[in-house]
Amino acid sequence: MGIGTALKAFSAALFNQEKSAMIEQILSGQPAAPAQRPAIEAAQTLAPQTSAPQPKAPAKPARDSAVTLLATLQRESRLVDLLQEDLAQYSDAQVGAAARPCLQQCSGVLKRLFDIQPLVDGGEGTVVDVPSDSSPIRYQWVGEGTSGSAKLIHQGWRAAKVELPQWTGTDADANVIAPAQVQSQ
Repeated sequence: MGIGTALKAFSAALFNQEKSAMIEQILSGQPAAPAQRPAIEAAQTLAPQTSAPQPKAPAKPARDSAVTLLATLQRESRLVDLLQEDLAQYSDAQVGAAARPCLQQCSGVLKRLFDIQPLVDGGEGTVVDVPSDSSPIRYQWVGEGTSGSAKLIHQGWRAAKVELPQWTGTDADANVIAPAQVQSQ
C-alpha cells in the first residue's frame, strides 16, 4: 500500500508544480494548504444553496436475496430437503446416491444464476503474481507473505453475473423457501 502511495506522490510531484509544493510542505511537517479550486467551482460554493428535494432511497425489497437463492435451490434441486433430512438413518451409499443428482442440479442452478468462474487462472501449485495493493477479499495469504509472487493453493471463485429471480409475492410470504404440499383426501 505504501509503495502505491509513494509512486502516486512521485508522479504528482514530477508533473504538477502545485502538488509538488503541497507534498514538500507535508514532508517538512507543515500542514498542507488547501488546494485552489477552479473559479467556477468556487463561485458555485459561494452561491446560495437552494434546498432541492432529496431523492428517496429505494424501498427495501420484501424478500432477502438469500431466501430467493434458497428457494431456487430447493425448487430446482431439492437441496433444502436433502440438508434437512436425518442422514444418520441411511447408509453412505444411500446418501451418496441421493446427493449426486441434487449436487449436479445445484451446480446447474449456480452456473445459470451466477456463472461462477475461477478468480485466478492457473492450477493449484502454479506461481501467480499478487499485486501489492491487492484486496484481502481477493487474496488470502496462507502463512507468511504480503505481496509479490506466491504459490496458488486454491484458485478462488467469483460470480461473473448475478441473476436472481425477482420476488413478486407478498410481504407475508417473503420468507417462504418452499410451499407446503398438500393433497385432497
